Amino acid sequence: MKKLLTCFLLFSVTVLIAQEKYRVTYNYQTEEINYYKLDKLNNIQDTLSGPKFKRNSLIELKLIHVNPFAVSIKTDVKEEAIHPKMSGFNFSSLLGGMKSFTGENLNLNIDNVAKESSYLSRGGKSRGSKVSNQFADLNKLTTNIDAVKTSFLSNLLNPNFDKKEILENLKEASSQLKDSRLSNPNDNYYLFLSNLNNAVQEDAAQLSNEIENISTEIDSTLNGDKAMSRGELVQKSNTYKNLEALKKSINSTQLNTAESLNKIKDLFTSLEASNFEQTYDYTIESDKVAIELNFLQSAFSETANGTPTEENLIKTRTLKLFSKGGFKINSSIALTLNNFGSKAKDFYIDQDGIIGEDVGNSSTPNISTMINFYPVMGENFNLGGSFGVSIPITGETRGINFLLGPTMFLGSKSRISLSGGVAYGTVNKLTNGLEVGDTTTITDLDSFTKSVYDFGYYFGISFSLFEIK
Repeated sequence: MKKLLTCFLLFSVTVLIAQEKYRVTYNYQTEEINYYKLDKLNNIQDTLSGPKFKRNSLIELKLIHVNPFAVSIKTDVKEEAIHPKMSGFNFSSLLGGMKSFTGENLNLNIDNVAKESSYLSRGGKSRGSKVSNQFADLNKLTTNIDAVKTSFLSNLLNPNFDKKEILENLKEASSQLKDSRLSNPNDNYYLFLSNLNNAVQEDAAQLSNEIENISTEIDSTLNGDKAMSRGELVQKSNTYKNLEALKKSINSTQLNTAESLNKIKDLFTSLEASNFEQTYDYTIESDKVAIELNFLQSAFSETANGTPTEENLIKTRTLKLFSKGGFKINSSIALTLNNFGSKAKDFYIDQDGIIGEDVGNSSTPNISTMINFYPVMGENFNLGGSFGVSIPITGETRGINFLLGPTMFLGSKSRISLSGGVAYGTVNKLTNGLEVGDTTTITDLDSFTKSVYDFGYYFGISFSLFEIK
């Protein structure tokens, strides 16, 4: 029997202290807030509407569709701080001050270089036109890459875009690059980037070879014995300078494009691995909790243009949570009326020497200190009990009274308590066998009366001072 009772008590305690789990979700895009009750495996058990959570329960606060590339979050809780297990995104190193993928030197006109060189053969001039067309294709390709980069970065910095939208926009922009050497970006984006890089490298290599061929033909044309005029020497010098500048421009474009494509790849990898949900755990212990969510411009967004700026607040939202249950203890000062009915007597001796009594049926005002205790049922109305001690503030002070009874608590911050119950205080009793109605020669009964404790009742109103628990 003893073991059975012990097991029952252990089971009861386990049920009482078992921690319930809830989830509160906030959708950044739609501003929608939902409340759920979770089971032991963190699966949704029930959908709640404007709930009050069981005190000491674990609240999982989940923020969804929050773009970590554009938004960072700071939380503030009135009662106590939240400790999230998360780490922010820091992609500023991936940007490296992204600049245009195309070099300024690519604005050279290859076609003019070939036409102005009188010492090129007809085939060499035709080669110059071919180089000009190849250059235009390369310039168009790198310009489109720059447009994809700009669009991708703009979407990353838009706090109103979720992960799916950013990926769809990136692949849609990439699909606008028309080249038979490129694969479908919707199938495998990494393969698409690799093919795109190879296409740029291939076009740049072909351009470099054509320029080398033009240089070789100029050299072979000028190796004759015919003396060159001053104008021809100037033209030759300008042609070599333009060809050399063009080779440097192509090499620079080739390197910059490869670097830029690698950065797009890094950002794409980070986007795929990123989580657009932020989760916080919080144990609700207070009656009311106000969780302030400050959505700020992210560090990635601030440094995207290469110039760090101060934190900019995007918006602020406050989630209010309310708890239920638990047990409260607080103190209060009360004004009580104590009444001991027919037990409250004053004894006297009349002129005939007969002992008489006055029954004090009236209530005596007392100043009381109360300890209030109650289970939390609601915000403005609760039922519980009170225990206190009181001292009469009128008449003869006969000692301390002890009070115990049920109490009704009204209000929240400035609580008023209405209480009534048992009073245990002092009343007068005759001693030495004397009784009311006896005839005596005693002139003073003070020596033949004593104060004894007996039960009565009380009613009172009290005002809460401060919380003990």
